[in-house]
Amino acid sequence: MDITSTLHNHCTLCDGESTPREMINAAISLGFTDFGMSCHGYAPFDPECSIESEKAYLMAMARLKKEYSGKIRLWCGIEEDLFAPSACREEYDYIIGDVHYAHDPASGENIAIDGSENDFARALNLIYGGDVMWLIAQYYENMVKAAEQKPDILGHFDLIVKNNRSGAFFREDDDRYISCALEALRACIDCGVIFEVNTGAMARQKRAAPYPAGFLLKELNRLGGRVTLSADCHRKDLLVSHLDAALSAIQSAGFKTILVWENGKFTEKEI
Repeated sequence: MDITSTLHNHCTLCDGESTPREMINAAISLGFTDFGMSCHGYAPFDPECSIESEKAYLMAMARLKKEYSGKIRLWCGIEEDLFAPSACREEYDYIIGDVHYAHDPASGENIAIDGSENDFARALNLIYGGDVMWLIAQYYENMVKAAEQKPDILGHFDLIVKNNRSGAFFREDDDRYISCALEALRACIDCGVIFEVNTGAMARQKRAAPYPAGFLLKELNRLGGRVTLSADCHRKDLLVSHLDAALSAIQSAGFKTILVWENGKFTEKEI
């Protein structure tokens, strides 16, 4: 199928490498009809990765919408982390909800579990005393909390595996891990969110397959869950990176359709 819409994108207003105009122009050159920017919401504890101000971000996107009117339908979204809730939710065209951090209740610090392997190890040892199953359980509990906030899209559901290359921290075929992930998945489905099939880690050469993993996609399909495609793009030349592999994973899980954002709403389309 032709890919003409994308919503999960970042630019230099947060931690992206390309400017907003570079990203939008790249989308136009690819023949996109709809393009959404979804910068990381304001997080005072992680200024390098987040926007500086929600109001300034919304104003910048409003100017770009006006500038590109008639060339492409431009949408303003936000990637809202559980630990950095938006103060302007109603002003966005859509919200991507997810979890990037482990929270230390003792110090109040939030440590990025999708940062470096050293960050992951630090969170594991400082907060969870080296008990990786405790960390995993807490992460998936937090994903359910993120889904309960009713975002339009639930982002990279099993991000917890990003730094687990070659089983560095845990076995992904461990029954305890699988059970924990599936339990959270079912709870998130009950919240009515749309799950993104996200290829961001593939573009960064961190993973060989998209989020969520195959066993999770199969359960999503079995339970009637809904999915949409996302490259989680941070650079203009990666707007459609590995989306063919994501479509293949979706089909292998048994899905016949995906949701595509067109003209301000999601439309169900056959793969």
